[in-house]
Amino acid sequence: MKPIIITSKSIKKEFYIWLVLFVCATLLNVYSIVKYHTNWSELYSQLGYVLAISIVFYVVIGVVRVLMQSVKLFKK
Repeated sequence: MKPIIITSKSIKKEFYIWLVLFVCATLLNVYSIVKYHTNWSELYSQLGYVLAISIVFYVVIGVVRVLMQSVKLFKK
């Protein structure tokens, strides 16, 4: 069986993808703070939820990427 090699380039790429999703989740939190007129301290007090939401976004994007790769594989 062939070993799986994960390059530093792919690790950086995945980290940047997750970082963008984390920023999107943070912006979603800022939007909810503005919309519901809550305290700005929730920006850092709800950081755990923002982190969890960014991980959920990452998993969803991962599933979409796997499905897209599967479609490309079956087209060949």
